[in-house]
Amino acid sequence: MTLDFSVTRRALTLGSQDSVTGWYAKSFSETTTQKMVFQTRGSSLLGLHVGLYAKYELTGFSIDPFDMGDEVIDSASNYYGVVAVEPIYVGDSLYTYQYELHKVEPHYDLPSYGTGASVDDPRYRTKTWLDTYLTAGNLLENDGFTNATYITCWAKPPYPMPKVYVTKDVDLCFAIGRGNSSPIIDSNHYTIGYNEKISIYPTAIDKTGISGDNLMWQGERELRRVAETYPLGSLRNYETMQPQTQSLGSTTLYTVECVLSYKRGVD
Repeated sequence: MTLDFSVTRRALTLGSQDSVTGWYAKSFSETTTQKMVFQTRGSSLLGLHVGLYAKYELTGFSIDPFDMGDEVIDSASNYYGVVAVEPIYVGDSLYTYQYELHKVEPHYDLPSYGTGASVDDPRYRTKTWLDTYLTAGNLLENDGFTNATYITCWAKPPYPMPKVYVTKDVDLCFAIGRGNSSPIIDSNHYTIGYNEKISIYPTAIDKTGISGDNLMWQGERELRRVAETYPLGSLRNYETMQPQTQSLGSTTLYTVECVLSYKRGVD
């Protein structure tokens, strides 16, 4: 198969972790010798193996390896993020890679949040609560003896979450969503507190010696333990726990959404 579309690969590397968000700093290195063919969903490509078609809304086919989180720049200077990676084999031989691509606008990489994040941000408060009470000894790899490594972080980082598991020696993430907040008003029309709901997502993938599904469940169980043991202060409790596992090509991201509800007073 001859691929005749030249693209630039921006290979993503994750650096140090931000103390507020838990996100890792991003950096990119560019390579201009890559080749990729773009196809829209359902269309066939002359020269591909029989039965191979574009399964994503925008699919890239390439014999060159790209990683999840990389960016692709085409000859018209359009930017695409690599969301999923799937190798395609014919018999025992690698035939091509199939990539799910999402178009992104040309952008700047954001700096770390530093100390500017307000303690009123539910993500900040919840991350502090989790960092205080989560116990690594309750999160075990499948052999039952070795503690799994975990991090707490804000949800929706500016890179695909599986990149963390592959490159940062992390087994489990407790990702904290933005949530929503509504004021509590007293009889004199003053705000005396807030009702807040925030989602926490224990998230894992399969790794050598680790079942991602099992580790995700242990993360959910640990969240239950923390809320049951330390309910006071902001009177925290969970309303729902709903699985949200998704397939990302050759990677399955095991996720459960745990909706935390609490009341807090005005600081």
